[in-house]
Order: sequence, then structure tokens, then C-alpha cells
Amino acid sequence: MKPTPSAPEPTRERSERSSSRKLVVVGLIAAVVAGGGLGAGGFLTPQESGSGNQTPPVAAEAGGGRGNGGNHLTLNAPVQGRPDMMGEMPMISPERAAEMLRQTNFTMQEQAEIMAALRRREIILADMPMYDMAGSGAVVNVESLGLVQTVHLGPQPRSVILPIRIAGNVSVTPVGDPGPMGVHAGAVFVPGPTPLPVLMRGSSLVIGVVVQ
Repeated sequence: MKPTPSAPEPTRERSERSSSRKLVVVGLIAAVVAGGGLGAGGFLTPQESGSGNQTPPVAAEAGGGRGNGGNHLTLNAPVQGRPDMMGEMPMISPERAAEMLRQTNFTMQEQAEIMAALRRREIILADMPMYDMAGSGAVVNVESLGLVQTVHLGPQPRSVILPIRIAGNVSVTPVGDPGPMGVHAGAVFVPGPTPLPVLMRGSSLVIGVVVQ
């Protein structure tokens, strides 16, 4: 029998680079869920209010989160031990940070705090586009590092700019009463569009985020 030819060197190098990247991502995910772990398949039931996890503030029910002078970037915010799911997100380059922040509903003070933390290299910006899978015009609050922004979802993905570390948690909470059907939202992660667990009244979803 003829010996099987060995794999060409370029193919082998690409494979090694891919394996190396996967190891980095796995290591970051492990840091996010340390002490908590994930359920089967990486999905759990969204946390009900009053559970052991800390529920993020609801901006709409507190004057948009700005009734007492606005939100503040919390670099030492406590991390919930057990995210409901994981997601990889692309990083926004520092050169585009100011432009992207102007498209959000962050106040000028919040944008200034974010930009200052970016310059100190304490955080980065990630983009988590979200959309409404049911066409009901759902509204959600998205919280990251203490900052809450209210997002009106539509059928097309809408960029949600998140201040975050390389790995951390992002909380998503329905605004008001989503009705008996709940909020059927989706998010665009690095692999592609991903349906999120249905959000009912009084529940929140915690996404363990890794930024690449």
C-alpha cells in the first residue's frame, strides 16, 4: 500500500492557529463562569426575580435609570456566578469608540466615563446587535458594568454597544409587562444570529460574554 501523504504545511499551520484561538476562548469562558458552571447545552432558565442572582436595575421603572443623576460605570461590579448562556462578541476598535457611543442613549456624562476608562485601558467596547424575533416591538434593558440602556427591538438587528472587560456578564431584562408570550429576542454573536431564552415578566437573562 502507498503511504498516506502528510497534510500540507499551510493547512497544518491554519489548524494550529485555530486550535490556539479556541483554547484562548475556552480559557476566558472558564474565567467568566468560575465557581458557577453552565447547565446542559449552556442554557438555563432565565433567573426569576428574588433568586440568588442579583437582578439588574430596571431603567424604565426607575426613570430610565437616570432619575438620580444617571448610571455610573462600575468597574468592580459583582459578577453573577452562573450565566444563563454564553456569547462571543466582536470588539469595537478604540478609533471608532466615540462615534459608536454617540449612537447610543448613554448620557454625555456616561459617555465621558466610558471614554476615560477606555483611555486607561480598563475596559473595551463590544457590539451585541439585538432584534425582536416575534415582531412585537419589545423593549429591554441591557446592563453592563453598572450602566443600563433601554433598547427598542425591531425585526432588524440593532447594535447594542457594551462597555465590558475581555470577559464579563451582561444582563437583559424586559421593560414593563411583556404579556403572556414574553419577549422573544435574538442576538448576533460571532458565530451568527442566536435566539435568546424567552424573557417573562419579572425575569432576567444573564449572558456570559467573551470579546474577541
